[in-house]
Amino acid sequence: MDALGINAGFFIAQIVNFGIIFFLLARFVWPRVLNMLDERQDRIAKALEDARAAEEARANAERERDRILAEARAEGQRLIDEARQRADEQRKQMIREAERDAEERRAQARIQAEEERNRILGDAREQIVRLAMAAAERLVGEALDEKGQRTVIKKFFAEVPPDARNLGSHIEVISAVPLTEDEKAEVQKATGAQSIDYRVNPDILGGLVLRAGDKVIDGSVRGDLAALSNRLR
Repeated sequence: MDALGINAGFFIAQIVNFGIIFFLLARFVWPRVLNMLDERQDRIAKALEDARAAEEARANAERERDRILAEARAEGQRLIDEARQRADEQRKQMIREAERDAEERRAQARIQAEEERNRILGDAREQIVRLAMAAAERLVGEALDEKGQRTVIKKFFAEVPPDARNLGSHIEVISAVPLTEDEKAEVQKATGAQSIDYRVNPDILGGLVLRAGDKVIDGSVRGDLAALSNRLR
């Protein structure tokens, strides 16, 4: 070894020192380094797992957010649709109520107008007949007493046609002027009806028109004039 320029003692000392150092490193240092590497690897793996979990949690949160937003939009649209529907129903209800109120007012106005017309006709009833009787008296030259005039008036306005008996249990009676209570009682007695609806129509001029379903008995002056006109043709 001297020929190679190597000091054998020094070389052996170096080998011994290296062995001691290797032993110390292998015995005390290297396990710690390995432990540190293992711990670091575990920390890295845990950090990666945490990152993966965080990413998954973020994705889940985004999906949940999108779901909540979609449900909120759907709920908002549903509420808007319901509000529109309620508003439309309220509008229609208001229109129906307005139309019903208008119709009730029109019906009430018609009733009031008819009542007023009937009152006027009732007030003018005897005046009309007296004028007619006065004209007839001048033509025939004979006057009727008060009782006779009353009989003519009643017969002119409230004479029941002879074939009106047993027309039906419920009938409608149309007169030219409002009938008195006594005349109504006589009409009910003559017809035998259980219930009677009375209507006033000045167009029939006088007499009575009786109806029961599709049956009509025309004892009006207008009907008599029409029949006379047909016979004269």
